[in-house]
Amino acid sequence: MRKFVLLTTFFIIFSISARAQSNDFSNLKKNGVYVEAYLIRHDFSEGFASINYERNFGKKRRTNFRIGIYPDFESTVSLPLSFSWITNPLGKHHFEYGIGAVFRIEHYVDPYGYNSKEWFYDMPALMIPIMYRYQKHSGLFYRGGLNLFISWPTLPSPSCSIGYKF
Repeated sequence: MRKFVLLTTFFIIFSISARAQSNDFSNLKKNGVYVEAYLIRHDFSEGFASINYERNFGKKRRTNFRIGIYPDFESTVSLPLSFSWITNPLGKHHFEYGIGAVFRIEHYVDPYGYNSKEWFYDMPALMIPIMYRYQKHSGLFYRGGLNLFISWPTLPSPSCSIGYKF
């Protein structure tokens, strides 16, 4: 009988302490769009800005998947894809880190006219974003930090972003 009372008491205390913190993350918005401006031109694109869409996953919405378009408006389009994680999902100030890759689609016009239209596809760089993010549950958010593009040569590229969560 003593073991039963002890186990029941332990179960009740454990149940109360498990519900002590709120697990309601429903007010965090899942989708976001933002414009990211790069302060240094990369070796794989002539552009300075990308337009991105991100989607948060998980119960606490700490994991983000990002896809973007990074054109130079001439012959090259780069597509950055990355997974990133943020700290403190219920707060406003976050540290963001992740890993991804940049895919490039390039249109080549042969000056001699033999192959007038050729398309080249490659992956010129791996990407490691290390960012500070100011984000509320919805509305405007800001990002700033460093993107490491690992290619030849490895290029640390500072960037800043402004976006909207919905």
